[in-house]
Amino acid sequence: MPSPTITDLIDTLATLSATRQPGTEDALRQTTMALIAAMRRDGQLAENPMTPALSRTVVLHEAEVAARLRGRRVLVTGGSGCIGTALRRLIAGFGPAALVNLDIAPHHGPGTELVADIRDPAALRAAFAGARPEVVFHLASVREPARAEVVVREAVETNVFGTANVIEACRVQGVEHAVYSSTGKCFAYLTDHVYTGSKKLAEAQWMAAAREARGPTRFAMTRFTHVLENGVIARDIAEGIAAGMVGLHGPNRHFNIQNLRQATHLLLNALALSGSQAPASFWSAVDLGWPVNTLELALFEIAARAEGGAGGRPVGVRFLGVPDGYDESFFRGQFDWSGEHDYHPLINALEATTAFADSTGSMTGAVVAECPPAALRQALETLSAAIAAGLPGSALKRALLEAVAQVTEATFRQICPHRLLDILWWGAAPCWVGRPDQAARHRPVMALLARLLLPAPGQPDRAPDRAPDRAPGWSPGPADRAKLQDIAESFGRIPGLEEWAPRLRELARPPRAA
Repeated sequence: MPSPTITDLIDTLATLSATRQPGTEDALRQTTMALIAAMRRDGQLAENPMTPALSRTVVLHEAEVAARLRGRRVLVTGGSGCIGTALRRLIAGFGPAALVNLDIAPHHGPGTELVADIRDPAALRAAFAGARPEVVFHLASVREPARAEVVVREAVETNVFGTANVIEACRVQGVEHAVYSSTGKCFAYLTDHVYTGSKKLAEAQWMAAAREARGPTRFAMTRFTHVLENGVIARDIAEGIAAGMVGLHGPNRHFNIQNLRQATHLLLNALALSGSQAPASFWSAVDLGWPVNTLELALFEIAARAEGGAGGRPVGVRFLGVPDGYDESFFRGQFDWSGEHDYHPLINALEATTAFADSTGSMTGAVVAECPPAALRQALETLSAAIAAGLPGSALKRALLEAVAQVTEATFRQICPHRLLDILWWGAAPCWVGRPDQAARHRPVMALLARLLLPAPGQPDRAPDRAPDRAPGWSPGPADRAKLQDIAESFGRIPGLEEWAPRLRELARPPRAA
């Protein structure tokens, strides 16, 4: 009888994970060890998947960083965390006049402690007035996606309105430079997750402040992906190994990673180069490597423990399913597929046309598409009213996601219709869209894009002598009409989007002769 293949063993793990019968855990451990052996025979698991990430770097612009830190008063919000602590150690080496860690978590490491909650605007203003910072790094946030789904109010108050409080405190105090650590998850146009939604609204406010240039403060920003030394995944795997059973979301889960050196250098370089690129832009690390498979990482760590002579019973893997906050799916239209711009996993198709690099080539950046200030204010005011009304977590989450949708729609309305069509086509053309039931996950963003491309309700789908009223000057050419036909074909098969197909076909018709 042939030995089970790697695929067979993974399927067995999945089947066992769905049961809670006596003896299941022993079977999971036995299957896990068999999978490790099979993968090693296949030449896999020879190297820790995290090892390549440890050697990556972002080159530090030391002279420019020194010019903006030496002799200055520096404040870090959320400085007690892993990234904040490492950042403070770096800052201390540049000889600041003062280094302050503003946090509600216990202080350790260089600098002085200042306890204040960014959700309390009065306390924050008082803290800034006492510290008198000239440079601010804003890191404070509710950062774990799964936790954000549980503490919705805290996440919104901290990530959205706490960031608004930091922006205002910087302006009132006359801070010269303020740098914000955003997340690569903000590359998504829409989301159904609290963490991503709250960070998108925070990012929108920071970029609005950068564009507005009201007061002396220059606002700069970075986007991070999963930071290796600060990672939830590596921590959970280590804890699972200690307990004898590692819980994973599934066998085909991947994540991008950067290391702590890259993260802290990004923050300092964003300060150093502030003012040298477009104001409403961000910096990210160029070298993020290939995404890491969580199952391969767990199996390598389990095998390393066994080979290291650690005692105790064997360790197994159980697939737990994807929890709220992590169940993201990939909309192909997030990225630019024209071939005219370099791919980067943290830069979306709206931003790709504006991408730039630093002089070392180790950082890339892009301009964040603008949301009109009035639309952003309206979305934030509505969300603030939802908080004031004391809505429960589920209702507050809906209000948050609706605010994100309002901001995204207002942003899309500033974009050339041809670009919107490309984004929709890249995500919805029949050759790429995938199974209808899977594509339905992206129904909100596809419907939004279609609505913005079509004439306004009550207007004719096609006037003989002018483009649709929705977008003056928008007149589909032959290539555009072919894309519209493709999209209509897909929409006709996707549940909930069928009603859009006839109107898209109508828009795709060649114009009638005058």
